[in-house]
Amino acid sequence: MKTTMKFLAHGLLIFGLVLTSCSKDGEDGSDGTTGLQGEQGIAGQNGTDGVDGTNGTDGTNGTDGTNGTNGTDGNANVETTIFLNPTWASSGLMTLNSSNITQDAFDYYLILGYLKEGNIWYSANGNQAVGGYYKGFYDVGRYFVRVYDFNDVIDQTRPVIGQAKVVVIEPSNVILTSGNGKSESTKLNFRKNVLTDLSDAGVDINDYYAVCKYYNISVE
Repeated sequence: MKTTMKFLAHGLLIFGLVLTSCSKDGEDGSDGTTGLQGEQGIAGQNGTDGVDGTNGTDGTNGTDGTNGTNGTDGNANVETTIFLNPTWASSGLMTLNSSNITQDAFDYYLILGYLKEGNIWYSANGNQAVGGYYKGFYDVGRYFVRVYDFNDVIDQTRPVIGQAKVVVIEPSNVILTSGNGKSESTKLNFRKNVLTDLSDAGVDINDYYAVCKYYNISVE
């Protein structure tokens, strides 16, 4: 009996040692106690950075538009004053105030007048109109018009005028100097030169449309 108990005691001791040696770190022991913490695992590798997207290509610039056509050159030596619905004085005189008739223009330039009666343009430079003719004359800053009958008598009839124009044409060869002035014959020659140029070009100063075309003046 005594031998048996000793053998049993040794058996239990051996069995306990076997259990102890078989328990792993991190697992609960057979006696209910917490096992040792397991070793830390190898750290994972850092993820690679994402690749930046490529920038979009810039759009191409639009092509430049074509340049517009240059306008027709005007005549720098021609000035036109337009009067809408001018009226007559009780005396039968029409007065058109024009700042283009300067002292130099009065002395040297060719000055022409035109009146629109109904749909027809008439010259105030002495041509025939309806029932008579218009005659223009001027002073510095003013252009005057009267109506004459066929006997060169002032006609008190005052036609309705829708529009009037005063055209001041500077001769291209005028040279103004200080000191002693030019003679009257010289002043006349400046205007005569313009009239000669118009005549050589086949332009009648009483033909409103021909004058407008020659000097690039609007007919309206």
